[in-house]
Amino acid sequence: MTKVLALDLDGTLINEMNEIIGGQETLNLLKVLQDDGYEVVVVTGRLDHDIIHIAQKYDLNIKYRISQNGAVLQDDNSIKGRILNKKTALKIYEYIKERNLRVELNTISNRYWHNERGADFPREFYNSSNILDDFTEVIYYQPVIIFLMIGDSNEINNVRRYIEENFDDVDAIKTSDKTLEIIPKGVSKGKALKEIYPNAEIISIGDSESDCSMFKHSKTSYFIGKHNLGNADFYMPSIKEVLKNIVKENIYGE
Repeated sequence: MTKVLALDLDGTLINEMNEIIGGQETLNLLKVLQDDGYEVVVVTGRLDHDIIHIAQKYDLNIKYRISQNGAVLQDDNSIKGRILNKKTALKIYEYIKERNLRVELNTISNRYWHNERGADFPREFYNSSNILDDFTEVIYYQPVIIFLMIGDSNEINNVRRYIEENFDDVDAIKTSDKTLEIIPKGVSKGKALKEIYPNAEIISIGDSESDCSMFKHSKTSYFIGKHNLGNADFYMPSIKEVLKNIVKENIYGE
């Protein structure tokens, strides 16, 4: 049976500085698992080119890549994506561009912004961004995957309710109190992972709500990282600690 290790990127494998959490020891543990036959799959909200960058920089052998939270599945020879219906996307854009929110748009391989992101936003490893005053032509002529909105939580909730009440072919998913993604209906990291590996023995690791969809398709899953509960921070195991446990249990049988 194929053995798979599915990893989220931000907050799981890499930190806010875009460095590997746990450093070289984490990379050594990943190599031990790969040498034992595990296929490492990165499953992320980022675009595919950022997975490629991480794989090249840290010499990770990644056969399949799942990006944009499960909407795009890719290897070195093929790509499969779920895209927004153009008529739906145009109607949604006409509504959201008038809200008091930052609106961004992702195609298969590019991001489109109305203006530059601030310094506190995560940076792409490969810059695929384009600044346009209006996204209408992009929606007409390119395969649109995701709308991302960023701003006040009340406005985010208002947009989410509007989308849910008026469109049945998309999902509006809050990725934080201040961010909302509009994606094709039924897209998730877990469904994409299961599509590529319907009969594999999967171990999955993630740190956010979007990663939980992988867990129900996994033999074993780990929720890791720093989280906030009320006014207090609490810490789950780091990826280094989790990988040590996976090696111990699945390779050495302890």
